[in-house]
Amino acid sequence: MSHSSQAALRGRALPSLALAGVLLFGGVQPAAAAVIHTLPEGVAQAFPTGNPYASSPRTFGDGVTYNVTTPAGVQTSSQFGATGAYSFAGSGSWSGTPYAAFGLQSAIMSFSFADPVSAALAEFNWSRNAVDPTPITFRAYNSAGKLLESLSFAANDPSHVSGFYGFQRASNDIGRIEVEGYWVGARNLSTLTSAVSAVPEPATWAMMIIGFGGAGVAIRRRRSSPHPLLA
Repeated sequence: MSHSSQAALRGRALPSLALAGVLLFGGVQPAAAAVIHTLPEGVAQAFPTGNPYASSPRTFGDGVTYNVTTPAGVQTSSQFGATGAYSFAGSGSWSGTPYAAFGLQSAIMSFSFADPVSAALAEFNWSRNAVDPTPITFRAYNSAGKLLESLSFAANDPSHVSGFYGFQRASNDIGRIEVEGYWVGARNLSTLTSAVSAVPEPATWAMMIIGFGGAGVAIRRRRSSPHPLLA
C-alpha cells in the first residue's frame, strides 16, 4: 500500500473514532424510568414523628430530604411526621402511620436522595374533589435535574386511585421524585439501590476505542504489505 493510501486510511479511521466517542458520551440519551406500584425489595425510609409541621426542608432516613414548595418555587408549610387523622376530600382519611401532607393549596412535594437510587416508591393520597381542576403529576429526575419520567392524570380520574406510585431505573440515577397537585399526602416511602457493576470510566472507554482503532489499522497494513519471496 502506498504512503498516500495509508494516510487516507488513517484519515478515515480518525473520524470513525470521533463518531464513536460522540455516540458513546454525548449522543445517547438516558432511557425513561418505568412507573411502578410495588417495590418488594425496597428499604423503608420512615418519616420521623413528634414534629408534625415543616416550613423548611427536612432530612431523614438514608439521606432523604423532604420539601414542599408552591409551583412557583416558594417555600410553604406542610405536615411532616404527623399521625393524627387527616382527611382528603373525597378520598378518605389517614391516621396512625406517619405521613406528610399539604392541604387547601397547590404545591409540589419532593423527596431528594443524597445518593441516587434505582427506584423510589411511596403511598400517595389526594383530594378527589371534582370541582378542583388541578391534575396530579408524578415526576422523577436525575441528580443533575434532568427529567427522567412523569405521570399525570386528573385528580378525579377513576382509573388512577390513591395508592403506591413510584419510578424505577436500571441504574442508580434517580436523584429526586416529586408529586405536584392540590391537597396531597405521602407515606410509606421506600427506596432501592442496585448493585453497581464495574463500568469503565469515560477516559478508559476513550483509550479502548483508540486502541481498537489502532489495532485495526495495523492489521490492515500487514495484510496489504507484500510478502518477501523465499530463497
